[in-house]
Amino acid sequence: MKYLYWLLVFIPITLVARFGLHLSDGIVFWLCCVGIVPLAAVLGDATEQISMYTGPKVGGFLNATMGNVPEILICGFAIQSGMYSLVLASLAGSILGNVLLVMGMSIFIGGLKFKFLPFNKNITQNNFTLLGFAAFSIVIPFFFKIGSEGGSNHIAMADFSLALAIIMIALYVLGLIFSLITHRDIFLDEVDDEEDPEQPDWTLRKGIIVMSAAAVAVAVMSEVLVSTVEGAAEQFGLGEAFIGIILIPILGNVAEHASAVIMAFKGKINISIEVAVGSSMQIAMFVTPLMVVWSAILGNTMEYVYTPMELLGIIISIVIAATVFMDHKVNWLEGAELIAAYIVLGGAFLMFGI
Repeated sequence: MKYLYWLLVFIPITLVARFGLHLSDGIVFWLCCVGIVPLAAVLGDATEQISMYTGPKVGGFLNATMGNVPEILICGFAIQSGMYSLVLASLAGSILGNVLLVMGMSIFIGGLKFKFLPFNKNITQNNFTLLGFAAFSIVIPFFFKIGSEGGSNHIAMADFSLALAIIMIALYVLGLIFSLITHRDIFLDEVDDEEDPEQPDWTLRKGIIVMSAAAVAVAVMSEVLVSTVEGAAEQFGLGEAFIGIILIPILGNVAEHASAVIMAFKGKINISIEVAVGSSMQIAMFVTPLMVVWSAILGNTMEYVYTPMELLGIIISIVIAATVFMDHKVNWLEGAELIAAYIVLGGAFLMFGI
């Protein structure tokens, strides 16, 4: 991902265009989009180096977490601006992008090199169990919203959304305790035990410093991006579906996508699963509920209710991905199937704008 570092020049260019030259929102928006891409790559490289000190499970969790930092910050600023539908759309798009596109590309590229890619079933089972609960948690408020007096009871739904968000965050934390502490041994990577461990190029201190600096830079760029979204959408005729479902998740997932594919090509599919599927689980179980809590802190709780097509897309993506992992090994054709599913769903959102 080193070649992406050349794009870091777009960070000062974006800031000058926004605060110095006062260019139009549309131009600044696209400059900002380009500037976020190398920052995501820097986060990915830093977390990959740190993971060599911490091991694959912790490393995969850290990679997924830092890979979601751009999206967390973008959504956090969007919540402040009251763009709730954009936030939910981008989070739904992130789940679709990670579990279908990122995982699909990883399996496809890795499958071209290896006939079959065996993996630790406990890693996938743990992630998909939590994803299953996440699916349950988004179905319940959706149908209660429809069934409660035509969906007009905003106060009750806001209170229920906040309570549900707190429960999901608590369950997510319990899941971390289970996988990282009490049952850590069952998640050990048995496939690569006989291989020589890859040596880090950076010191642990350098990795932490670079990761922290990139996170701060992402925060600045995210604020600029959100402040120009509406103007760019109007100037270029971009629909909210395109920005939320496709554009923002792709920008936020650059680091995860590259890291997961590289690990799969090296035959380390367990790390790829932890990065891609684990990231989707983290978005569903932690980031989205966190946005609900953040909106409540700001004084106007966001209803945890997706649109019908967003809900359908999330459920379908989880089911399709789960079926791919049922036989405890994957191949390039199954990766191609996940990619095709993402193209179909993404194309539907883009064409119909719903």
